[in-house]
Amino acid sequence: MTTWQGAMTLLRSEGRRSWGGLVFTIVFFTYIAIVMMPLFQDMWEKGAASRFDWLGDFVYLTILPNMAFVMNRSMMHYWSRDTYSRKLAYWRTLPISWDAIVLSRMMQHVVVLTLVAAYFFTVQYAAMSGLRGLLPAGSYVLYALTWYGYAMAASATYVFFEQTLHGKVYCLVCFGYVGVYAAAGIVLWLTDTSLMYASIEAARDHRALWPAVALLAGALATFLVARLLRRRIAKRNLFL
Repeated sequence: MTTWQGAMTLLRSEGRRSWGGLVFTIVFFTYIAIVMMPLFQDMWEKGAASRFDWLGDFVYLTILPNMAFVMNRSMMHYWSRDTYSRKLAYWRTLPISWDAIVLSRMMQHVVVLTLVAAYFFTVQYAAMSGLRGLLPAGSYVLYALTWYGYAMAASATYVFFEQTLHGKVYCLVCFGYVGVYAAAGIVLWLTDTSLMYASIEAARDHRALWPAVALLAGALATFLVARLLRRRIAKRNLFL
């Protein structure tokens, strides 16, 4: 079995098993889109003077990378059962190479992120008159692509730790990420800076450099994580 064949076999298998989790992920991000409606309304009415721009930054920085993950039982039980390590150990009993395993995981990362992000940003734009007041459709695409690129870059690092660490350590790393996002939110608040509003202004002015840089960063992070993951994953002890 070639690397591509092995990767596609795993991707299809995971897709059949995880469709319910994908639906749950979509439902979750529907909820997030609804919850953020008052925030965009406030930004529409008050612009850069909005009192809640820091909250939008924190939510986007924290939540958007999770678009790349299917919220299924494997995800929920990695602390107690170390499900990712068990899955890797099982896959290595099959005639599938490490290269195929890594390729499959990175493909799943991009596919799930793309599907959920397309849904989330479409629902968000359709549901929020305030957002449509801030950005016409063409400008909103630039805005969405900017944050999609960020989500791809950030979530790729999650994939690296997910596949190279045991469950409890990975959980602690995830909590560490929340601390980093909180610290970033505090710094943005103290410096009176809003990443969300800045990205809205950039999209409104048709500054294509923002989404271009974000997408390049996302693609580069995904590629580098795949290379590093291939080196680290083959050296893992999957039974500790």
